[in-house]
Amino acid sequence: MIYPAILLILTTILIVIGQKSAMLRTEIFNITNFQQLTLTKGIKHPRPAFSLGRTQLAFWTVIVISSFIYVVYYNSTSGISVPEIDPVNLILLGIAGGTTAVAKVIDSSQQNNQGLSIPQQDYPSKGFFMDLISDEKGVSIHRLQNVLWTIIVGFIYISAVYDTKMLPKHDIISNQLLGLMGISASAYLGLKTSENKNAPVSPANVNAGTTVITSNISQEVKSVLSQDKQGTL
Repeated sequence: MIYPAILLILTTILIVIGQKSAMLRTEIFNITNFQQLTLTKGIKHPRPAFSLGRTQLAFWTVIVISSFIYVVYYNSTSGISVPEIDPVNLILLGIAGGTTAVAKVIDSSQQNNQGLSIPQQDYPSKGFFMDLISDEKGVSIHRLQNVLWTIIVGFIYISAVYDTKMLPKHDIISNQLLGLMGISASAYLGLKTSENKNAPVSPANVNAGTTVITSNISQEVKSVLSQDKQGTL
């Protein structure tokens, strides 16, 4: 039961950090939009939505590190024995890291060309899972398929480590599975470029007198604004 315990401990640490910080959340583009939506939806404790790219990277980081610790522990009967790390592990982390990096570039491009629309990044969190699979229009297929494939391959990875006491190799995480992961990530990133193009227009930009003054923003939203300016969201 050592392996499940390690997974549980690292997952718990990740969840606690994710709840108390903006590590897994998106960056707000326009705090006025965020406040308008918060008031409209009657959200008492608004937080930025969870980011699919950041969450996926954290998911694979926890799985690979937990598996590595377990395999080292299991095979170290007389001194530390570092296992061979098959390239498949590096590829999985590379896909997750690359997806996060490209998603950040897309977000920056959309922020610079936001116009009057309300982008997905300005919507308050609807809950962890809904944030991951939704854009500004609601649940989207390109996000859902990416989440599902990540969960499926993650389950195969964990099962292989549990059964073999070794880090997976290409005979378990095959080139076909890696290809599916790559295609899934590419589909998500490709369709992400069009996520905010037909977003609704912000009422604050078209209705006179509805702009939110910073002094009237709640203390919690002021904190969000402060973190956003510091680049911590």
